[in-house]
This record gives sequence, C-alpha cells and structure tokens, in this order.
Amino acid sequence: MRRFSRKRLRVGLAALALAVAAILGGLFYFFVQPPALPTVAEAELNYRAEPAIDVPDAVAWNRVGFAKELLNVTDSVVVVDGGPHPVPDPEWRRFEARFPWRKNIDRNLLFQKSFFVRSPYAPPDCRGSACFTLREYRDYTWVELAQPVAVDYIPAETDLIKPEPGHLTVKVIRKCQFLQFTDSIYRMTDGRGNFYVMHATETGEPTTAVSLPAGWTVEPVDLAEPLTLGPFGSDGDCYYNVAGDSLGQGYHQYIYAAETYPE
Repeated sequence: MRRFSRKRLRVGLAALALAVAAILGGLFYFFVQPPALPTVAEAELNYRAEPAIDVPDAVAWNRVGFAKELLNVTDSVVVVDGGPHPVPDPEWRRFEARFPWRKNIDRNLLFQKSFFVRSPYAPPDCRGSACFTLREYRDYTWVELAQPVAVDYIPAETDLIKPEPGHLTVKVIRKCQFLQFTDSIYRMTDGRGNFYVMHATETGEPTTAVSLPAGWTVEPVDLAEPLTLGPFGSDGDCYYNVAGDSLGQGYHQYIYAAETYPE
C-alpha cells in the first residue's frame, strides 16, 4: 500500500478544506442571496405599450385590501393567498417562509377593485378553474399571481426588494389582472411622459415624502372617473412595469411615453 507523507497529507487536507469552503460559500450565497433577475436589456425584452387584453363585458370585480404574497426564487413566480385554505391574517404575521420561498413585504393595497384573469403560466385560451394555478405550501393554498421577468435599477443597482433612498427598482412582470382606482390616486412620473399609479404600501399610509431619483415626482391626484388599469403587450402577453421605492411603496405604470417598452 502506498503511504503518503505528512506534508502531502497536509496539502491534501488543505485543498479539501478550500473546496468545502467554496461549496459552502456558494450555497450560502444561493440560499441567502438568490440569483438576481436579468435587466431588460439582458432579457432582450420588448413589448408594445398597448392594452394586451380587454376588460370582459360581465366583469366580476373583487374587493381588495391586503395581499399576502410569497416569491419562489427558483420557479420565478409570485403567489398570493387564495384557494380553499388561504392563510388567515393572524397567522400571516408570524408566518415564516423557507427556501425557495421568500415572504414579500406587506402589501396594503390602494386600488379598490380587481379582476384576476389567469395565472401567468396558464394558456391565454384557458377556461374556468384551468386559468388559476393553485399551490400548497405550509398547509395553506396559494394562487400563482405573477411571473417576474426582468428588472432595471434607477439610477443604479440597489436592493431588489427595498431600494435605497433616491433609488427605484422597475420590475417587468407577467400578470393578467385588472386594477381599478375609484376616487383618488398617488401618481408618480419621471418627467418624460411615463406615469405610474401607487398600488400598495408597506405601512398602509401612502406618502409623497419619499426620496426619488432626479426628475421623478409623486403627488396625489383626484379622479374625475374611475381609473381601470390593465396589462400591456400583444399576442396574449400580460406585461406590467412595477416600480418600488425606498419606503416600500409600489407603483404600476399606466401611461408610456413611447409605443414600445423599452423605448
């Protein structure tokens, strides 16, 4: 039997330790810091800034208030509580998600009504219950709501979930849902013809006292008539641009400066 010298044994053990450290370091990064979304340019994304689908004639609007959302970082899908056994409000406060699931920040919704057409992976010609993809997790049921596709950072890269003051994230998602605002809105603009409507807050109290990138503003606006917002694109697409600020306030883009996104 061939014998190894102590020196060679020490070298071998050191190499093994480095390999194990590299593997554990990679696992730590993957589990704690999940893979980032590509930018719009990296995803080679381009869609028309026109309504993707029409509001049904006999739409059954749902009243809304608070959304309990989870993100699956491996499947790239956002789910919301729903189905036969949604998570109760008291349980949500102490609910803990485990990899590959990640709990979203609180979503106190500002729109008054919504109509959910279909889950993002459901075919455009789906009918009835086949349009809604259910999942079970931690003894509760969830409905697939949206699929994150890409993200851009303004003016520079920042945290995906909670950007730094003076920064915004603008995520492109697939979500086949209509939103309706009935009385007043908080409107954000970049000063170049792109407009967003605040749809959710983390605290439940919307505010204009937020640090935004240069040229961006947000202000309250009274509505003369309800604002109904639908997804954009063509050929069955359901794209939304969803911006997020440093206070956990979220915004859906509803007016585009150009005929396509990106310009």
